Amino acid sequence: MSIFEGLRFRPGKSFIHRIDPRVKLSISIFILSLAAIYVDIIVLTLLISVEAFTVARAGVLRLWLRTLRGSIYLALLVFIITLVTRLLPGGPLAESLGYAVTYTYRLVVFLTSFSLFFLTTTPEEIALTLSRLRIPYEYIFAFVSAIRFTPVLADEMRSIMDAQRSRGLELDRGRLLSRVRKLIPVLIPLLVNVLRRSYELAEAMEVKCFGASKKRTYLRDLNIKPSDYAILAAAITLFATAIYLRVMGYAPLQILTGLELFNGM
Repeated sequence: MSIFEGLRFRPGKSFIHRIDPRVKLSISIFILSLAAIYVDIIVLTLLISVEAFTVARAGVLRLWLRTLRGSIYLALLVFIITLVTRLLPGGPLAESLGYAVTYTYRLVVFLTSFSLFFLTTTPEEIALTLSRLRIPYEYIFAFVSAIRFTPVLADEMRSIMDAQRSRGLELDRGRLLSRVRKLIPVLIPLLVNVLRRSYELAEAMEVKCFGASKKRTYLRDLNIKPSDYAILAAAITLFATAIYLRVMGYAPLQILTGLELFNGM
């Protein structure tokens, strides 16, 4: 469940934490967009290096690495599927490996592109950011609640699995069907906890008259600073340059695709 660590806010006083959440959201969208546009190992490496540098400056590198570790199985599945679909029609091995590695790397960038935003932005700031986008606050509340409770439920599932292992339940042994059946003693307590939390949350919302007013007010407000404008301007400039280079058919640093790298072996 480490893949959900990227949704857990980590308090801090770093410069990254103090950046306006709208700017951080824009940067995350830029990274995701570039990863979708460039199917290229070097560009993807640059993007993930930028992510690693910023999360390290924010002091949340360990949680970000847990997200990477949690995505290993999904990345491995994508690698196998891509490789098999390329090899079945009779494609060359080097070309198939190149595509598989590149698309797997691309998936990792996709999964971690918003980690910087969620790891360094409080749920309240996320709600304020989405409200500025004219999203109804009912949907904002549902989204923020899901973000807050997903890591908690992942921790609960891990605790339940440890408790069942201490009782002698061997979750990691046996055939696939047998392992799936052994998950029933884990999923039932987890489902009970989910229902209990949902009931408590619904009661709290009723007590606070959630939805009584169509216009939502907030205690705090977002104030963008000159430094935020400078960061946003730099990010937009880099993003526009990358789009221009892609449209013109070339990119900096003599970019090689994963296919070219493997064909050069």
